[in-house]
Amino acid sequence: MILFASVAVWLAGAVDSTAADLLLVEAESGALGTNFLVGNSSGTIYISNTNNYSSTTVPGIPGRVASYSVTFPNAGTYDLYARVRVGPGAANDDSFFYANGFGTKSPTASTDWILCNNLWNVGFTNAGDIVTGGGIVQTGAWKWIDISQFNGGAAPINFTVTAGNLTQTFQIGGREDGFDMDKFAFGTTGTSFAVSNLDSGTVPYTPPITNVFVGPDGVALHRFSPLNNGINADGANPAAGLMLSGGVLCGTTLNGGLQGYGTAFYVSPDGTNFNAFRSFTNAPDSGNPEGDLAVAGSGFFGTSLGGGNSGVGSVYLGSTDGSGSLIQSFAVVSANEATNSGGASPSGLLALSGNTLYGTTAAGGAAANGTVFSLSTNGSAFADLHDFGALDSNTGTNSDGALPMGGLLLSGSTLYGTASAGGSGGAGVVFSLDTSGGSFTVLHNFTPLDPVMATNPDGAFPAGGLVLSNGILYGTTFSGGTGGKGVIFSMGADGSGFAVLHNFSPTDPLTGTNWDGASPCAPVALSGGKLYGTASAGGTNASGTVFSMGTSGAQFQTLHAFTAIDPTTGTNRDGALPVAGVLPLAGSLYGTTFSGGPGGEGTVFALALPPPPANLRIVQNPDGSVTVFFVGGPNSTNVIQATTLLGPTASWHNISTNKADGGGLWQYTNSTVNLSPPQFYRSYSF
Repeated sequence: MILFASVAVWLAGAVDSTAADLLLVEAESGALGTNFLVGNSSGTIYISNTNNYSSTTVPGIPGRVASYSVTFPNAGTYDLYARVRVGPGAANDDSFFYANGFGTKSPTASTDWILCNNLWNVGFTNAGDIVTGGGIVQTGAWKWIDISQFNGGAAPINFTVTAGNLTQTFQIGGREDGFDMDKFAFGTTGTSFAVSNLDSGTVPYTPPITNVFVGPDGVALHRFSPLNNGINADGANPAAGLMLSGGVLCGTTLNGGLQGYGTAFYVSPDGTNFNAFRSFTNAPDSGNPEGDLAVAGSGFFGTSLGGGNSGVGSVYLGSTDGSGSLIQSFAVVSANEATNSGGASPSGLLALSGNTLYGTTAAGGAAANGTVFSLSTNGSAFADLHDFGALDSNTGTNSDGALPMGGLLLSGSTLYGTASAGGSGGAGVVFSLDTSGGSFTVLHNFTPLDPVMATNPDGAFPAGGLVLSNGILYGTTFSGGTGGKGVIFSMGADGSGFAVLHNFSPTDPLTGTNWDGASPCAPVALSGGKLYGTASAGGTNASGTVFSMGTSGAQFQTLHAFTAIDPTTGTNRDGALPVAGVLPLAGSLYGTTFSGGPGGEGTVFALALPPPPANLRIVQNPDGSVTVFFVGGPNSTNVIQATTLLGPTASWHNISTNKADGGGLWQYTNSTVNLSPPQFYRSYSF
């Protein structure tokens, strides 16, 4: 049986005016040589070569050749896909030949055939996996592979169909007897087909995009496309931050994508080469990925808020080649008590040590308030290290906190984290425990909020994780503090010396604006002795901010205030609601916004860090003149200003514009002798 489908496809970031086509060919439907056997495995009808043949160039005899007459719906260039199963011999049961182009081929002509070998350790089975020439599925499972992208034997090819020649002959040849072939597919080259598309013979439907959002534009490297019935080409609403792997920035989106349950994507640091390389589905896939990614060699581990076999969350392993595997599905949650064994809805960063992952769940567990867990990286061993206790129904308090959302930090054999609720004040806790689950300690209980002003001295509801430097933990709270809009705090790793480094200021009750941002819900990043982070709301446009601050709490600076959201469309230029942290990298901060952008579904952004403050040295020359030496950013352009009066009313005037040398040095000499009144100098870069 031959099936085909066609639909106009619009790819993220670019418009494709051609049709995307998919043609399915059942393996048993062709003219089969005498060496092929037709089998049936639980309703899957397939063909197998019945004898081994060691040639690496040709099938050898007509009996090992199967021929198919296929009629394409449109002219174009197509990739060849195959749904196959490798036998128990693994590398001895994993190859076949396919014809080097259309037409009837000679079984003994080496130029007529391409060997496709080493298929035992590649392939895709999850419905949402984008099928490429990679993957990690091994023996014993039916799996899809893009044969036109896989170079496991000879250099692969794709197939060109010309107008007026839509009906073509396609041939395959048998080689190893433990290799089963269910069906083949021809899909338009350049279109991303998921397993579910190839299984059903349907092309991926991507809704028309009326605006093309090609990055970068200002701080926005990529703007996610609008949703249509919950789907798009590139994903929507990134709730996680970015990590660097293989020279590209990798991240996930909570929603959108070809299946509507989020995507995994990468983009180059300059904003080019965006690729949504995986589109998640719901159960049993890792639908709605939310937690930050943990890098592990050439791959990464992540968590999903939903999905898994029970639909209540999972831990997965992924790679930028589109492959992925589910390594932990959390257990079904009780419909009445919302409890389970092990937790549900993991949403924070995983801590990785050797072959063990450590994480938190924000729901489920013995009291429905979340857990701390450990998991081997291959999924073979899972342990519930701590179940957060039940909350008092009147006060919302308990002894150990509840609803941990920020993930874990590992230092030595100690895990550190935050719980966003509970504790003795009902406003969350900072906690530690060892990797075996013992020695659980509440390091800080956040104090109750004023019931009218929603303020307190130390912040409330820590939703983000922690960073550790020189024995000091740094974190944020979503609310509380003297302004009621959250704080940045520090404390010793032993719980001593808790200090509020910054209180976010109150927002205007009508506009939601302030000067510094509000409601941070992500961990800060530490780089070069400074803390960098995001505030999800507030700022001069009520769309959130990116900020920096010294580790002592001094020199707080708003680095970027995201632009105002159009109230009718929910769009802006650069994004809004940054709920994830930032990644300092090569003089820039990289991050994501959950919403906003011209598509209204969030952005990936890059923000250049300001050069460090200049150091200066003043020298009085023998002739009485004075030279001021400034040292700052190499090759930077700088304006020198002077004033005769310091203080809030000082009037500075420009006296020189200078280009720093490669060592960051620039200078100014005032040749006036016996200066009266005294002169004061400063410089800034632009």
